[in-house]
This record gives sequence, structure tokens and C-alpha cells, in this order.
Amino acid sequence: MTQPLGEALAQCRRHADVLAKARADLPERFDAVHVQSPSDALVRAGDQFVLRFIKLQDTLGEQVLRPFTAEVLGEPVTDLPLIDVLNRLERFGYLRLRDWARWRALRNALTHEYPDRPDLRVAVLNDALDAADGLAGLLARLESRWNTSEAGGAPT
Repeated sequence: MTQPLGEALAQCRRHADVLAKARADLPERFDAVHVQSPSDALVRAGDQFVLRFIKLQDTLGEQVLRPFTAEVLGEPVTDLPLIDVLNRLERFGYLRLRDWARWRALRNALTHEYPDRPDLRVAVLNDALDAADGLAGLLARLESRWNTSEAGGAPT
């Protein structure tokens, strides 16, 4: 079920805020020791980071991007595939398709533990650390435009 855009953006903001707090409790970079012998605190922060990364990416993709493009930008995307919505958002400068594809691939990779591949787990976690700022940046751009729109700005 789709929720109103303002509520979906607020939900994304909650995910992004918790993601940032969890990120602050993680190492700058993961290494094999972090994934093979993590402390309880690292497991908790890592789980929260992974969960909120996934939830933020999912909520943006499922609840925000299409209604934002239709309601705020005034683009007729209601019945278009998501790739067409993403193309419009790229054209307006909100995201780059390659970034969205990377975030989606990371979201999918983060759902796996890779217990026999600590090197792969390290690589995925480090990629997610790098990508978290980009995902939060997309949200900030959408929120900024939404706030302008809510203040009476017309679609551009």
C-alpha cells in the first residue's frame, strides 16, 4: 500500500537518521577480523546499519520516487516502469542511474551473510559504508524539493 509522499519521506528520514547513528558506531572500514570475530556491540551496530540501509533503499524505491516524480516534478509516470521514473529523476539531477543500480545491488547483497566468504562480506559492508552517504544525499535532495513544493513552489 502506498502512503502519502510526506509520510514516506518522513519514514525515509527516520531510516536515514538511524542509519547515520549506526554508522557512527562502526569502524571506518571493515576487515576480516570485524566479520569473523565481531564484538556484540559491532554486531548490533552492523545489523542496525544493514537493516536501515535496506529499509531506506526499499522505501525510496517503493514509496517515494514515483510519487515524488509525479506530484512534485509534475511528470506523468504513474503507469511507467521504475526505470523510466529513474530516467526522469536523472534528467532532473536528483540521482544517477548507475548509483541507483549500485545501491539496489548492495541492498540485495546485504541480505546475505556469506559465512564462508569473509572477504566478500568485508567488500559488501565497505561498499555499503561508501554508499550510505549517497543514499542519504538523494533523500536530502528529495526532501529539499518537497519542502519547496509544499511551500507553494510549482513543479519544475
